[in-house]
Amino acid sequence: MKKKILIVDDNRLLQKFLSSSLEKEGHLVKTAGDGFEALELLSSYIPDIMFIDLFMPKIDGDRLCRIVRSRPELQNCYVVILSAGIAETDKNYMEIGANACIAKGSFSNMARNVLTAVQEADAPQKAKDAQPMFGLDAVYSRQLTKELINRNRHLETILESMAEGFLEVFSKHVVYANSSAEKIVGQSMETLLYAYPPDLFEGRTREYVEKLISDNGPEDKEQRETLDVNGRKVIFKTYPVEGEKETSIIILADVTEQKKLEEKLQQAKKMEAIGTLAGGVAHDFNNLLMGIQGNISLMLLEIKENDFPHEEIKSIERCVESAAKLTKQLLGFARGGKYIVKATSLNDLIKRITSMFSRTHKNIAFHESYQSNLMAVAVDPGQIEQVVVNILLNACQAMPKKGDLFVRTENTHFDDRTAASHEIKPGRFVKISIQDTGVGMTPEIRQRIFEPFFTTKEIGNGSGMGLASAFGIVRNHGGIIECHSEFGRGSSFNVYLPGSFFSPLKVPELNLETLKGAETVLLVDDEWFVLKVGRRMLKHLGYKVFIAKGGKAALSILRACYEKIDLVLLDIIMPELNGEEVYARMKEQFPAIKVLLSSGYSIDWQARKMIEDGCGGFIQKPFTLKQLSLKIREILETDTCGRMQH
Repeated sequence: MKKKILIVDDNRLLQKFLSSSLEKEGHLVKTAGDGFEALELLSSYIPDIMFIDLFMPKIDGDRLCRIVRSRPELQNCYVVILSAGIAETDKNYMEIGANACIAKGSFSNMARNVLTAVQEADAPQKAKDAQPMFGLDAVYSRQLTKELINRNRHLETILESMAEGFLEVFSKHVVYANSSAEKIVGQSMETLLYAYPPDLFEGRTREYVEKLISDNGPEDKEQRETLDVNGRKVIFKTYPVEGEKETSIIILADVTEQKKLEEKLQQAKKMEAIGTLAGGVAHDFNNLLMGIQGNISLMLLEIKENDFPHEEIKSIERCVESAAKLTKQLLGFARGGKYIVKATSLNDLIKRITSMFSRTHKNIAFHESYQSNLMAVAVDPGQIEQVVVNILLNACQAMPKKGDLFVRTENTHFDDRTAASHEIKPGRFVKISIQDTGVGMTPEIRQRIFEPFFTTKEIGNGSGMGLASAFGIVRNHGGIIECHSEFGRGSSFNVYLPGSFFSPLKVPELNLETLKGAETVLLVDDEWFVLKVGRRMLKHLGYKVFIAKGGKAALSILRACYEKIDLVLLDIIMPELNGEEVYARMKEQFPAIKVLLSSGYSIDWQARKMIEDGCGGFIQKPFTLKQLSLKIREILETDTCGRMQH
């Protein structure tokens, strides 16, 4: 029976000799110089038998066999491998889909083996089964061939070990692709080979690749922006092959993880910049509130509870308190410092808050799981309470009708690598997990939830500061906060705080009475309205008062009247000489002086360092008359060794 035969070999003389031998037997024969030419022929010619050289330029025999076997119309084609290096290689031709293999030797031996293979193809069962190698006994192992094969293997190993995708393009078709290209593009090797490169991509990426391989392609052959490929971020580079005009190399660099890190860094820088701005605004705003709160405190002392303006003034005071809470959230986001750090039991703190929420949100089922041996954490309990409340509040608002809320605590550990990826110190951490079954968030919303004043709520229903302040507070405690959410599938917040070796302390009850005194106080600030209202507050409490506008004036008054001054109420943020510089000079000249720090910022590393150096304490603006009275007495009634005087 006459056959349609295709011979694929880059040896033109061998092509002609085998064609002549087969045509004498009445077979229809076509030839191709390499795998690329063969694939062009196969678009219109379906052979019964193919003789394929193993080592060829463009698309080699190995890959051509795999492509042939991947095409339904060629499933019954009988494939015979031709190889001059069959004695030097251990390649199993069955694995690539061939039915038989002929070792290249003399033309006469090859012609005889080729005719034998054609006869074998006529046997139905034999055509299905793999046949032995023909002509192996007529060849011998050659050192030069071994070296060439090993060199080829060496080069291919290099290409296969590359993280970048490697595509060789000849005449606008892919003739070689490495395994990384398969992974990045998301297509099999059989699909990649002989493909028109733009067909492997979609949208803007396809348009770019079309320009890349066109005769008038972009002058800059290294792409600067990333393109989307199979859900990954990829940069394309292309290089010409010297001496081969129609051949070029395309390199696909997967930069997805790099871009994620860059975006994370940019987000961190943006949050830091916003935090600096927010902290500055909050500081100045707190100074203004100090003027309002101080005057209100003094006015309330002069007005009886039932008098006409009393309720109106109390209303103003409530507004000041609300504004102070907002600035507190701003300072929390700005990582403006921790107020009072102490070993705290997160289990106790969270149980107390969830108990309150469960009573006020009967439509939500609370599921709580607390690790029994949970480590204590060294935190400001008030700030961490604010974090938990803000997360729970968002979770409850995401489930207006009904839902489930899961609250868990557990001990965990961050190794060096994990900690470095979050820019925190490695070690033991306590994890708080709060998960809801609410509406969830889109990726766009999730990316912005920690930005100050960003909110999806209607005007008047939220300030957009809750999660922003939670972010700042947690980061300022050396921890991290993460959010995972899908639209329609709820949200999950994980908070990690460094563990502490200390045991939680019980908090003593505070004295709520306004305490007066008769000592002398030096009030130092750079704002006249703060000095004026502060002097009036101190005088009402019974103190004699000196005022100093700025650090230089304070030092001059101290040098002149040191024996008369019992306490300095010192603002930290001032022009020229700031509070830290003034305090250092005070301690140098007057070591026994008692100092109470004051600032529109919360207590930060600067204030904490001054306290460690011997400063008596800290009070944040705006403060009430009662708060000021208690703080002053606390410092004045403590001796220089830190003991309370009796």
